[in-house]
Amino acid sequence: MIPASAPVLFLRRARERPEAVAVSEADGRRTSYAELLALASGAAGLLRDHGVPAGSVVGIRSAPCAAVLAAQLGIWLHGGVPLLIDPAQPLARAETMIADAGPAALFTAEPSGLGGVLEIDLSRLSPRGDSRRFRGTRPDAPAYLLYTSGSTGRPKGVLVGHASFARLIDWHIRTYAVAPGDTASSVAAPSFDAFQWETWPYLCAGARVCFAPPELRYAPWELGSWFSAEKVDLAFLPTPLAEAYVRRGSSYDQLRCLLTGGDRLRLADGHPLRRLVNHYGPTEGTVLATFHDVQPAESGAIPIGRPIPSATTLVLDEDDRRTPPGEPGELVLGGDCLALGYWREENARSPFTSLRGRPGRWYRTGDLVRRDSTGVLHFLARLDRQLKVRGMRVEPGEIEAVLRSHPLLDDAVVTADPAAGRLLAFLVTREPAVDENAVRAFAAGRLPREMVPAVFHLVPELPLTAHGKVDLAALHEPV
Repeated sequence: MIPASAPVLFLRRARERPEAVAVSEADGRRTSYAELLALASGAAGLLRDHGVPAGSVVGIRSAPCAAVLAAQLGIWLHGGVPLLIDPAQPLARAETMIADAGPAALFTAEPSGLGGVLEIDLSRLSPRGDSRRFRGTRPDAPAYLLYTSGSTGRPKGVLVGHASFARLIDWHIRTYAVAPGDTASSVAAPSFDAFQWETWPYLCAGARVCFAPPELRYAPWELGSWFSAEKVDLAFLPTPLAEAYVRRGSSYDQLRCLLTGGDRLRLADGHPLRRLVNHYGPTEGTVLATFHDVQPAESGAIPIGRPIPSATTLVLDEDDRRTPPGEPGELVLGGDCLALGYWREENARSPFTSLRGRPGRWYRTGDLVRRDSTGVLHFLARLDRQLKVRGMRVEPGEIEAVLRSHPLLDDAVVTADPAAGRLLAFLVTREPAVDENAVRAFAAGRLPREMVPAVFHLVPELPLTAHGKVDLAALHEPV
């Protein structure tokens, strides 16, 4: 049985507890469930006023705030597909997404500079009371469209369906006992799938979502005081921030549960928290597919755990045979957690695939894992060159494509320094004197901050293997 969808659940909560606070913002503004629903109805009304057809992709480009959630809910009420874009990302990347997704309209907090799309000012949202027009959602309808780093050098859009998202919400509410009156923090950018996970499960349970001040989102040493001031019960922090939060320790003991995920979690000396849960999952698996309750004494590399009910996990060798316990293999996901697929996917080598002798769709994660004798999964490494920076997936190919477009560069290869957690770029230049700072600025104008390499090395040529491929193992920082 498919649980009720996010918009249906929110409407129930809004009618049960209309005066309860749904969203708190850093500037002190509070929006009740009734107010958020009225603003969402206003957003749906604006789409109708502008003649936007139901079923259209509609963009939202704004920093996290109540208006973003109202716009997303309004798009659902209108029967559309929300596309969330981070305004902190370079304009060139946003232009790529807009050109690919072709949204019929774009809700924006300020003029975007993006051409060819109808812009609707978020400040124009005004309450309306016509949410009764909403007739529900089809389980196979898209709930949202998010772009992830693409190996071809272009971001790729992932369509997540209402059914898989509803299952995630239902599991989350039950697993973490979310109830009306709870407060959950939100630190993720709207373009990151964790934003969906940080907000809608709580709004669908009648809880309060509290947006962290921008200056605290990368300051784990100050989050404890903010958690205390806002009386936060449940919080998500990307892996590096969670590690720093645990290392620092906190006297705040009301935090019922700290959720983390996005990268390989490592703990030096266990943790002092009431509950810490590690999660794993790609955007293609509707945010997360596995979870692991971290015991206080656990240290070292923390497992990614067991699958959630909507996910099926296989660990397969190169011939798609199950590996024995303890042996490494590729993690392949199946079941109801899978996204609908890629936007305009025409690639025959898509990681969404079928497996001989196994019914249904499957997704090859490209992650090397092992399953221990108790059935717990442990992450080992990436099978391809995909990297993770600050919990976000990064395809070096996308960064390399941008760098190669620089007029003074002949070639570029991007690798990672795992120990330092940073990206390294090796550049072959057309002229002997190329300003590294100018190249950095060029990249920063076209890539998100987390995808700009920390170090640029100018090299006369790239080392090659005997097969004529770039020898990645031979690339290292000069001593």
